[in-house]
Amino acid sequence: MRKNRRNNTKKERIIMIASSVFVLSALTMTGIYMKSNQEAEQDDGYTLDFTALEDSVEDKYEEIAQNVQSQEKEDAPEDQVAGNATDEADNLEDDLDYLPMEVGSGTVTIPGLTDRELEEAPEGSAAGREEADGKPVAEASAQGRKAEAGTQTEDGAQASADATEEPQQEAENADSAAAGNEAVDAGAVDSAGSNEVEAQTLHFAESEGLLRPVSGEVLIPFSMDSSVYFSTLDQFKYNPALMIAAETGAAVSACADGRVISVFENEEIGKAITVELGDGYQITYGQLEEVRVTEGSYVESGEIIAFIAAPTKYFSVEGSNLYLKLTMNGVPVDPEGLLR
Repeated sequence: MRKNRRNNTKKERIIMIASSVFVLSALTMTGIYMKSNQEAEQDDGYTLDFTALEDSVEDKYEEIAQNVQSQEKEDAPEDQVAGNATDEADNLEDDLDYLPMEVGSGTVTIPGLTDRELEEAPEGSAAGREEADGKPVAEASAQGRKAEAGTQTEDGAQASADATEEPQQEAENADSAAAGNEAVDAGAVDSAGSNEVEAQTLHFAESEGLLRPVSGEVLIPFSMDSSVYFSTLDQFKYNPALMIAAETGAAVSACADGRVISVFENEEIGKAITVELGDGYQITYGQLEEVRVTEGSYVESGEIIAFIAAPTKYFSVEGSNLYLKLTMNGVPVDPEGLLR
């Protein structure tokens, strides 16, 4: 027992010593890290770049020298400034290939440039002092002004003639455009009138009845007063439509005249067509394939509009059928009693 206690005591001491060493090491490392970060933060923004300082000193020396030279020029007497200007003019004359002309002395001639312009100057031009025919410049200028006046007169007469013709042409164009617009408006009115006539021909009454779209027995009857049994779903529920048995691929005929307002597809009845019959009546055909009509087209009673497709998963037990739904202002109506 004593040995065990001694061993436990030794283990505890070793653990305490190791823990103390670990804690001291961690504190030491933390202190070193914090000190280095503080030194880095203190150095930010306070480091001096002596190379940049030397460059700025040299730039300052050059600036001072330039200021001194400009100040000496300002302080120099007027005679010295005039002499410097004369020297510069002499140097400029030495550099030029021709003598500069005084201001207001007439035409400035430049060797190799103005000579060519004088040679190429047209008759009646005042670019040269004399013309090829030896006529004075004043006479040539007078003749040039007369020629220009004649040209301007001819241009004015032509411009006035054009100005007289333009209003006439614009009036003719306006008349033709107005006639075209009237024709377009008349066509639009005619087309609108024809559309209205077609829309007005849509008429349906329950007394007229519906053509039977397919030959087959009723699988699930219309029922909105009480629920009926759906075999595939294995439940009772209301039925706003009529399911008529039909073989896959059988043709579907339109029950009545109407206009196709929707061609759509959903998970329950597959591909479907909704046709407006008129007077608020609409009829929907479902479980279709190979639809032959498009939205906006008109169908006639007995016209083949599609074919029977394989049943969806909602009617797999009942088998292939035609989904037929008739509504009047959105309220379901039993179509079975109207079939003929």
